[in-house]
Amino acid sequence: MKVAVFSDIHGNYEALKTIIEDIKINNYDEIICLGDVVGLGPNPKECLDLIRNNNIILLLGNHELYCIKGTEINEMSSDEKSHHVWVNSQLTKDDLNYLCECKYFYEKKIFDYKLLFEHFLLKDEIYPYMSLNIVKNHEIVNSFNDIKSDYIFIGHEHESFECDNENGTNLICVGSSGCRKDDSTFYTIIDIGSEINITKKYLNYDREKFEEIFKKVNCPDKDKINKIFFGVK
Repeated sequence: MKVAVFSDIHGNYEALKTIIEDIKINNYDEIICLGDVVGLGPNPKECLDLIRNNNIILLLGNHELYCIKGTEINEMSSDEKSHHVWVNSQLTKDDLNYLCECKYFYEKKIFDYKLLFEHFLLKDEIYPYMSLNIVKNHEIVNSFNDIKSDYIFIGHEHESFECDNENGTNLICVGSSGCRKDDSTFYTIIDIGSEINITKKYLNYDREKFEEIFKKVNCPDKDKINKIFFGVK
């Protein structure tokens, strides 16, 4: 069985379109997006439409939560709040109803392997994701000891990494496929048979078109977002 996984598209329609086109021609058994399809980039609505129209399992990221629960669930600047008001304005009532039906996590057992997929490690609070500081402080290895899975796949942190804990659980952060500063994107392939093989497939997307679209979009906090997340000058 082959599963395709990606995360943190962040409104980068050109990267998402490239990923989905490649996934389609390779006939994966299941496709999972770990959240943050919307937010930051220029095409939140178009990206969400691609997810919905291609039978992809979408898990809630914090940016989807801002759409359906409001920005009050997490601390952010006034510029960030204004940006999320703009994102919300791009989505329809049907889009928001769809997001309300999405889950925080997805569990699957394939042969002898128990897999868990979620946007980031969860906690039982209004804002349900643990702080990204646990990655920077190298505390994440002790943060999933109570999870009884062989593999945990997460996003949220835009740089990919892997670690395992004392129980032998493997945690794999797939990274951001949309917040790219060049013309490359990627998705993760989980190939499961008698053994499990996890690889990353790199692709080139139309970066020039992405930049052209972003220049035309008038969204709040655009200059800061471009510099930090996309490297668009």
